[in-house]
Amino acid sequence: MSRRNINQRLALALAAACAVAFAGSAGAAPPLEQVSAGVKVDVGQISVSGISSGGAMAHQFHVAHSEHVMGAGIVAGGPYYCAEGNILDAVTKCSRFVMLECKKLGLDDAWCGKTDLAPKTAAEIEQMAALSFDEAKRQEARGNISKLENLKNDNVYLFSGTYDGMVPQGAMDALFHFYTDAGKAAVAPDNVHFSRTFPAPHTMVRDGFDKPTGAAVGTCAAAGAKSSVKNTYIDDCEAIAKQQEAQGSCICSVAPTAGSATAAPCPPSDKQELCRDLQDVDLAGAILTRIYGAQALKAPRVAVPESEVKAFDQRQVFSRFSRKPFNALQNASMAKEGYIFVPKNCKQGRPCKLHVAFHGCLQGGLTDRRSGHSGNLYSKFAGYNEWAQANDIIVLYPQVEPRSATGPMNPGGCWDWWGQNYTHEGYHTRRGKQIRAVAQMINILTGEPQLLDIPPE
Repeated sequence: MSRRNINQRLALALAAACAVAFAGSAGAAPPLEQVSAGVKVDVGQISVSGISSGGAMAHQFHVAHSEHVMGAGIVAGGPYYCAEGNILDAVTKCSRFVMLECKKLGLDDAWCGKTDLAPKTAAEIEQMAALSFDEAKRQEARGNISKLENLKNDNVYLFSGTYDGMVPQGAMDALFHFYTDAGKAAVAPDNVHFSRTFPAPHTMVRDGFDKPTGAAVGTCAAAGAKSSVKNTYIDDCEAIAKQQEAQGSCICSVAPTAGSATAAPCPPSDKQELCRDLQDVDLAGAILTRIYGAQALKAPRVAVPESEVKAFDQRQVFSRFSRKPFNALQNASMAKEGYIFVPKNCKQGRPCKLHVAFHGCLQGGLTDRRSGHSGNLYSKFAGYNEWAQANDIIVLYPQVEPRSATGPMNPGGCWDWWGQNYTHEGYHTRRGKQIRAVAQMINILTGEPQLLDIPPE
């Protein structure tokens, strides 16, 4: 073969390789810097929230970076280091996963119940809270998390549905003690709201506002046990809330004005908590209102098209703080793409708040292929964007995805809140791979590369 033919073949091979590379990159999401170009984040208004494993991660992130996180919302999560780095504790003590799987197999209920090791008595709940805060103090002493005193003035919202079969209320009660007890975080009582009487299952509660068609959002069943459709863990519970309000005589007036019609009596004191919690059927709105205050969310929510939620390349985030390629970091189970919603005013350079929303298990990556929508379900239908658009809040939706054939033990696409066989030691500190990735996203959005401390590998 002549040198000319060899050169021609090499040129054709190179062109083909370039074409393949270009085709691969053309379909990739843009970097976060590009998607958020021109935004100005108020660094004093950064907050987090999440549901299930995302609730646990929101709490972990809050504790790890409380110096720069001013509030948190935890839905069906659990206290810091609840699993103590042990997957068995995660699925028996901090959740009822083993018990639920046991019952699905049709095994004896009495035997299955023995795997439910969640705290139930006041003493057990207090012990879980104490162990949790002791670990936080150890990590604080080692310089692996922010100073715990930063938590004292933060705003915190906690939610535990009464029909939640996955995350026991005892674990959420322990989380409440973590935040409020005098010997622990000692957050002022007025700064913490704990909604624990809403009749909902393990789900992101929302109402019917701007509800999509199809199977993206379910409906709370009458008994509160299951969603009415294939479970995406996002449910419209408005009908249930109204039904409970009517039964509890929650619409009332303390003192009717002269000449007005007789008002319904106010509920007795034992029902007042339920009546208050039923108002949180718009859970995303309740979380954002608790964190930022009613005055900060004075504009009513507006409908937001799905197309306004944009994907970005999470792989490029790792390259900002790690020398390892993305493939070497896949044991962190991070998806190739994350999502972000940037309101109109924020795109035009108005200073905006930043809220990080962590999805739950079975909700990350491309889970919405089941419902015919594009992008991620939680980022579009959990209810945050409608408030964010009207009140200048950028919402960041970092993503993890299932991984079991290779990499970590994470078949459900959960955020790492147990460590063992996942991202391992340090998962609950600033050294955790997932926490470092999200911290880097925040640094990118704020334009301050050193804002949140990201320890070296």
